[in-house]
Amino acid sequence: MTGRSHLLIGGFAVLCAMRWHVLSAEPFSVCTGLLGSLLPDIDTERSMLGARVKFLSRFLARTFGHRGMTHSGVVLLLIAALVGAFMGEGALRGPIGALLLGVATHIAADLPTGGCQLLAPLSRSRLSFWPYVRTGGLGEIMLLLPTLFLLGWAGFAGRDPFGGHAPYVVHHQRLHGHVLKDIAFPS
Repeated sequence: MTGRSHLLIGGFAVLCAMRWHVLSAEPFSVCTGLLGSLLPDIDTERSMLGARVKFLSRFLARTFGHRGMTHSGVVLLLIAALVGAFMGEGALRGPIGALLLGVATHIAADLPTGGCQLLAPLSRSRLSFWPYVRTGGLGEIMLLLPTLFLLGWAGFAGRDPFGGHAPYVVHHQRLHGHVLKDIAFPS
């Protein structure tokens, strides 16, 4: 997928997670989620992020190849477990969790566009999902539009996978001494 497609999917997913009370509703979390949606492609200097840090992109490309270790679901789960263990579960509800969600959406979106080494470093085999589409082509748009529609419907039509019950910690947050109430969208 192109960088713009990754940004759209990652942004929609982070907003849905905020709506579902999985992530706290912070503007910085949206920014880190968008960064996370571009982060795995740092292993190629032709990407939006890799073009800005070419020395790092070239090193990662030579060491792991494109869509290798930076696109690993195993590494992503390990990082999430380490963050949860050392920083607490609350860290996964903030900007760090949004960053990891952005990375997860990137990896998932790359599976039908050539696949990636999802199980690296355990396996160097590339996993790919059907339907196979070319990056930047009409097939990508045909895959992107339904994905965005489903995320938009699920996130903003009131489809809460947790039954409308948010934990108290997420429901009422204190910010500079003021209580912020949950914003409800009409269903």
